[in-house]
Amino acid sequence: MKILLFLFPIISNVAFGACLPVGGERILGSDLALADVRFAALPATQIIGYAPAPGMKRIFAAAELGRIARANGMAMENPAELCFEIPMRRISIEEAAEAMRRSLPPGAELTIVELSKPEMPVGELEFPLNGLDPAGRLDPAADQGVQLWRGSVKYTATKKLQVWARVNVAQRLTAVVATRDLMENVPIDASALRMETWTGPIRHSQVALRMEEVLGRAPRRAVKAGSPIPLDLLDNAGIVRRGDAVRVEVRSGPARLVFDAIAEKQAKNGDTIELRNPSNGRIFRARIEGSKAVIVIAPDDPGGKQL
Repeated sequence: MKILLFLFPIISNVAFGACLPVGGERILGSDLALADVRFAALPATQIIGYAPAPGMKRIFAAAELGRIARANGMAMENPAELCFEIPMRRISIEEAAEAMRRSLPPGAELTIVELSKPEMPVGELEFPLNGLDPAGRLDPAADQGVQLWRGSVKYTATKKLQVWARVNVAQRLTAVVATRDLMENVPIDASALRMETWTGPIRHSQVALRMEEVLGRAPRRAVKAGSPIPLDLLDNAGIVRRGDAVRVEVRSGPARLVFDAIAEKQAKNGDTIELRNPSNGRIFRARIEGSKAVIVIAPDDPGGKQL
């Protein structure tokens, strides 16, 4: 019974007494002073303890407050226990939609299907675009374009708490679309492209909006027919493709040797490429410079014998 009587004051204050809000990562002297004016003598910025985690409470019992007072040269009789907590609230659908639209391109269509329900700390709500999962990732057969969007509430200078939503997001724009499957590392010509007004999921990468952004460039991976073409997928087309005949110039001091070789892979200006000498089948490496490949051999370098 004595134990229950000892605990009852703490339990009753937690259950029935209002906790004081704390907005930082630590409880300061100024927080104690707001709770009990007798602590006004404490320096306002003096750290008293860590703030509780969101949804939790930090309770200073009377004995602990008495020790804090004595350690700071303060005479204090019968201090009442104090309770602190991070202010919490529920996020509305309207507030979440407003935060999402700050990250979306103009004209994007947005429907929030579900929003996480737990109370969140008071703070800045953010839904960055890189937190939006690709469409269909949850369940391509059942989700019908529903995407998971991870956001956060920043409630102190350095701390955030995650919030999530399931959303339908689409954008409508006129973009460059592939008329047929585009092969990896093959330059794109005009017959493979068309302009099309397209509605689809938000993409993290920017898609091509003009033909000239695509023509002559090569995708680093295949693009399906009917798809908009992401700009960050395109490389400038190589000036040498696999199987091309390449004029090779070998330089050794004042001497010059010129012959043709076959490219073993695609390359662009400045790349070092493997070439095959058609007369003997040997593979050698040379650097692409403009429309030719160049090898510089030092007079004492035996590498030239491998051509």
